[in-house]
Amino acid sequence: MTIAVGYKQTARAKSALRSAAAEAVLHDEQLAVLCIIPGADPPTTEDRTLTEQLAAELADFPDLTWTLHRAPEGFDTADALLDLTDTVDARLLVIGSRRRRPIGKLILGSTAQQVLLKSLKPVLVVKAT
Repeated sequence: MTIAVGYKQTARAKSALRSAAAEAVLHDEQLAVLCIIPGADPPTTEDRTLTEQLAAELADFPDLTWTLHRAPEGFDTADALLDLTDTVDARLLVIGSRRRRPIGKLILGSTAQQVLLKSLKPVLVVKAT
């Protein structure tokens, strides 16, 4: 099976990536990493710089098998993550979350909230460390 995770250059996404990688190694599963890329046309899996960056982030997990999936900027991030879980038949989706102020919790629309409401698969929400 596969673990799916969203990734970008934020502390919360890096925490989610590490947690997803640890989960995948623990259960001998693959990891599917989704990156939203500014200016990308159709989704593709080829981007050398991004691949090297992810390889460096995942260097502590030498036994991990992972694949990079991309979606162009402008896609709804929640929908792109949910589409990825369907595409790779993920067992689990891992997402990062940030701390929100009490008033912020009243506002709908955050990616994490949309994923939690729409996902038919289990979702692990990870705080930034």
